[in-house]
Amino acid sequence: MRIFMWRIFVGHFTLGAFLSKHGLQGIHCSSYAENMRHAFWTCRCIQRCWNTLFLFPIWDRKPTKADCTFLLFDSGHTILDWIRKRCISLLLWNIWMLRNAKAFRNKISVQNFSWKLCTAYLRLDIAVMLSAERNAYASFLDAV
Repeated sequence: MRIFMWRIFVGHFTLGAFLSKHGLQGIHCSSYAENMRHAFWTCRCIQRCWNTLFLFPIWDRKPTKADCTFLLFDSGHTILDWIRKRCISLLLWNIWMLRNAKAFRNKISVQNFSWKLCTAYLRLDIAVMLSAERNAYASFLDAV
């Protein structure tokens, strides 16, 4: 997951022109040239995923621009900010997996992104934390 997030931050993905050379284009939208901004934020199909994320009970506001999501981590609450960051990482991973399944006609099944899926992954992450941290994170997640 860390390598995946690093690739998003540095824009290092095989998109657009590279894929069209190999006969793959328009993964989400056939009428739009694929780039990082479109593939992860501005595509209408992807916007539905982001709208689902912002219905989760951990958000009290939405970003003003689609690609300014990472500016929402200023609550001053360490646990809440960790949960928000983890949910966004999981959403971006889900978007990438959906895109790849469609692009390469994979037979893998990609689960729909939901609060239930996110909390399941969060609980797995919490389970491997130190016991002092684990209790605080688990009780906060239970309260949400």
